Amino acid sequence: MDYPFGPLAPDQGELTPGAMMVADGVQPLAEGYGPFPSLSVSATATALSGAPRGLISYQTADGTWQVVGFTASTAELKQADDTWSSIDSGLSVTAGDDWCSLRFGTKLLYTNTLQGLRGYDVESGGAASAVSAAKAPRWIFECGNILFGLDTLDSAGNRNNKLIRSSAFSDHTNWTTKGADYQPLESGGALIWGDKISDTAALVLQAQAVKLIQVGNVGNALWGIQTISEGFGSVGAKSCVSFDGRVFWLATDGFRMFAGGGIERIGAGLIDQWFLDRVDQEDLSLVQGVVDPFRKNVLWRWKRSGGASDVIFEDVIGYNWQFRRWFTLTVQTSYLGYTASPALTWDALADSVTWDTYDVIWDSRFLQGGQPLFGALNADFKFGYFSGGAMAATLEGFAASNRVTGLVNWAVPADDSDDGTLQLGVKDALNNTTTWKTGTAKVASGRAPLRGRGKVIAFRRNIAVGSSWTFAKGVDYIEANAGGPR
Repeated sequence: MDYPFGPLAPDQGELTPGAMMVADGVQPLAEGYGPFPSLSVSATATALSGAPRGLISYQTADGTWQVVGFTASTAELKQADDTWSSIDSGLSVTAGDDWCSLRFGTKLLYTNTLQGLRGYDVESGGAASAVSAAKAPRWIFECGNILFGLDTLDSAGNRNNKLIRSSAFSDHTNWTTKGADYQPLESGGALIWGDKISDTAALVLQAQAVKLIQVGNVGNALWGIQTISEGFGSVGAKSCVSFDGRVFWLATDGFRMFAGGGIERIGAGLIDQWFLDRVDQEDLSLVQGVVDPFRKNVLWRWKRSGGASDVIFEDVIGYNWQFRRWFTLTVQTSYLGYTASPALTWDALADSVTWDTYDVIWDSRFLQGGQPLFGALNADFKFGYFSGGAMAATLEGFAASNRVTGLVNWAVPADDSDDGTLQLGVKDALNNTTTWKTGTAKVASGRAPLRGRGKVIAFRRNIAVGSSWTFAKGVDYIEANAGGPR
């Protein structure tokens, strides 16, 4: 292929063959990119009662998926029609923090440093109850049927952001007997986040360290802790994502992944510097991530430098760990999450939508039900799934430098979209600004007529929103007349 669409790597510079400067509205494939579905919100959806301060999805004993959204004062259960029903109210949350929540036994547990730990029975419902013995942890996680609390109150009632507490086995209410324990960490800075990576191991991120908890026969204790790395940690709990033994997070110098016992800088030399140059450095703790398990993506929503809102962002950056490639999305969200949808039929939908107006793809996993799906709260705090038609896609590649000026006449976009345009970018010196010519559509032969002259050329493929396509691999069969001035 004359001009392949390789990995997104703006940090490598435009002269790196195959590197992409822009890969927006797409998702990586083994070769090239495919469409990313747009966020689709049902006609019956209603807004969460306030700005989101947490979102969790879990399964009940009968296999039903449920979603609970949190505001500063409420916990609200999403109904099958995407409306919300309050299960807890009159709450308070720490300024700058979100609720931390997890499923533990029959309980949905949620905590913050102001309200403390609370439990709601997801099987029988009823009123939520406070668990004061947990000492108001900022973060909780489970490993080996033990509940761990990070950044808790000490025995005198003072907050210690280096203190780890653990509950009794399978009992989130007992924090004093039957093996319950606590341990302060004197190095590594404040405790930020933790989650299990196996049945007997959990990863803990501090401000300046990464540590591993082993649960089991560890000397005379039920668990022990060891240092994996020092000198860096996480910018905030919201950026940390755990799935299938992997952990992804944002450190002050870029994105990292823990897998197989080691830590990898997955954005180094690719997108770290590009991202850090654009994100609001004063609000790195607002970067919020989630996993898209079906597509093997981890995605983060982030606030641009100078962004007006601390709640609604327009930028998402994603990493596909299967193909080890990055991509971006331009979409307004107020929180990311994932869950499974109920199975739907046309009869169930016909009262609220029509065939022409429904924007979910008819073979989407959304309609099958029971399938984990990537979703989000939109700018109106309504929950939707990324299951609509294709987003608008932009793929901008590297700059090819020649010894002589060339006149480009034709090129073939190597994709199966009949929509959108191909743009030619030209300049005569590497230190010049690229001039992008007006985009042209494919003709009947699949070629795009182009007209531009320069010693340095690049291509930008624009595919329209809602277009039906499956792959874009690059630009091929470039026809140019060479022989101009050196």
